[in-house]
Amino acid sequence: MKKIWILFLCFSSLIIQAKDYYVTPADISKLKEILGNNTLRPGDEVILRDGIYTGLGEVDFSARGTNTDSIKLRAEHAGKAVISGALKMRVYGQYLQMEGLFFHKAWAKDLCMIEFQKEDGVYASHCRFTNCVMDDCNDPDKSEKPVKGVDPITVSEYWLGLHGKNIRIDHCYFANKRIGGLILQIWLNEYDHLNNHQIDHNIFGARQPYGGNGAEIIRIGNSWSSQLESHTLVEDNVFLHCDGENEIISVKSCHNILRRNLFFESRGGLVCRHGHDNILESNTFVGNNIEGTCGIRLINQGHTVYDNLLCRLGGFGLLVRMGIYERPNASTDIQKEPLTSYHRAENIDISHNAFIDCKTIDLGSGSGDKEPRNVRLAYNYFSNKTNNIRISYPEKTLSGFYFMENRYVWADGLIIKFPGFKRLLQAENHDAKEQTRVRECLEKAGTVWYPSTAKDIRYILSKY
Repeated sequence: MKKIWILFLCFSSLIIQAKDYYVTPADISKLKEILGNNTLRPGDEVILRDGIYTGLGEVDFSARGTNTDSIKLRAEHAGKAVISGALKMRVYGQYLQMEGLFFHKAWAKDLCMIEFQKEDGVYASHCRFTNCVMDDCNDPDKSEKPVKGVDPITVSEYWLGLHGKNIRIDHCYFANKRIGGLILQIWLNEYDHLNNHQIDHNIFGARQPYGGNGAEIIRIGNSWSSQLESHTLVEDNVFLHCDGENEIISVKSCHNILRRNLFFESRGGLVCRHGHDNILESNTFVGNNIEGTCGIRLINQGHTVYDNLLCRLGGFGLLVRMGIYERPNASTDIQKEPLTSYHRAENIDISHNAFIDCKTIDLGSGSGDKEPRNVRLAYNYFSNKTNNIRISYPEKTLSGFYFMENRYVWADGLIIKFPGFKRLLQAENHDAKEQTRVRECLEKAGTVWYPSTAKDIRYILSKY
């Protein structure tokens, strides 16, 4: 009995150790000291009272929680603690959580507003950014268009930079980024790149056209790391009016999963730009015939494209691009076949997808001489006013595709004359499937306390 009582006292003392630290907008120096002096313990919470927090500048959030007791930086009342002005926040350690914060009229003091690392080699792990909003965060001294003759990276800013492992970004709202640069960049470390990040149930709202490259919403990796495995999961997110550039999500690494996301009236597409063996599953694209709304673009090898629904796109529903180079590997001269180039599309499976009223299905276009190879299209459904499947250089390209049990219906009655396609006399009805997918994705996405979440959801539902 005495041993049990001693254990109880020890357990009670552990509970008592957790502390709440309340700060106000007048306590900026105190806030920075608490977050960065490594005295926070598992279960501690740093709680921001209501108000506008400006002049944070450089901030370190460094501590080590546990898988049962994370350390939180949160708003006392979600959305009432507003962070603005120049910010460079470094989050590193483990099991740290940021919750209920509102970033408005803030901008990156350096390249990135919030970065999950201290420095190269000192990263975050098992951290979470949840129920937060970043809206209209743009450096007032930077141009909202590309600057001719200037390196794009020098006039860009990123909102979130993910390093380390097991970082989750969820149930947040992001909108109105106008400066060049990404909302969310996932960086890969050459020697420790299996990161297992999770991006889920967020709403990515309006982003106006930037007018140049480097305005993606999410990028997973980059060119130099494109042959590395990332293992990032991007699921159940909403992309509404994301018009920054022609790539909404740019995948530049290997072995990622992108599933059940909704791309709604966004002028761009989901692009496997670099990297291999990515899975694109059960995503829904609704363009409502707006010019520039696109679907899936594929480059490189080993991708699986399964059960996606693409409706009324004003651009391509599917684009399998011509390559310039073969896949780089250990025996390849990287200088002759640079990682930034378009590599051959090969060993790709595209099956059980529905392409409904898309402007084009584009197979094998682009400059280059490495035609797609061993690309399987099977059990897909195509419908349109007329035949929209364009095969570039068919004398070279067709041999690289294997068509099996695809169904199609063109309103004008045209017939596909090569095997692997079955003509239907009547169009299939996918309306119920589209509406169900849209509603399911909207049910749990975004930040409940932020009015723009409800506004965007109402807008999408009004189309049905």
